[in-house]
Amino acid sequence: MDIEFRSYCMKCKIWVGSEKTHKCSTENLVVADKEMVGIVDRLYMMGITPMVAVWSTTELGEASDSKYLITIKIDIGQKISEAVLGELPAGWQYHWHTVTPDRSELHMIAYVEHWYNLGFGESAETRVYELIKQFEDYLDTRDCEAVKALLLLLEV
Repeated sequence: MDIEFRSYCMKCKIWVGSEKTHKCSTENLVVADKEMVGIVDRLYMMGITPMVAVWSTTELGEASDSKYLITIKIDIGQKISEAVLGELPAGWQYHWHTVTPDRSELHMIAYVEHWYNLGFGESAETRVYELIKQFEDYLDTRDCEAVKALLLLLEV
């Protein structure tokens, strides 16, 4: 499956063909694929502005093994207290790292799984869509106003 990353305006909720013709600030733009828009919109409504939201599947080993590495990444651009969203669903993790040597930082929520296609009709892409939907459902359990308030209170 071809995954297409494009700019999406979280404020206008539209795909942006060119930043030159779109009037919103670049702070409202995220590089994402279409399946991740639900997560992006939910986080943005909570006051968390993603910069990149993408997923990938990589076939591991021989083609007959049907073993895949599934990765879903949401770069949120800044470290937030884990108390803001609380404990993430199983398999999802916060990643706060300083990447050397340029000392750039990584602020990400991600899911990584080794997935085996056991031949029950589910593809790796179907598994990704299921994981994305589960994370959207999790975000729907968060109170947007409470998350915004916590972000404000915990701002340094």
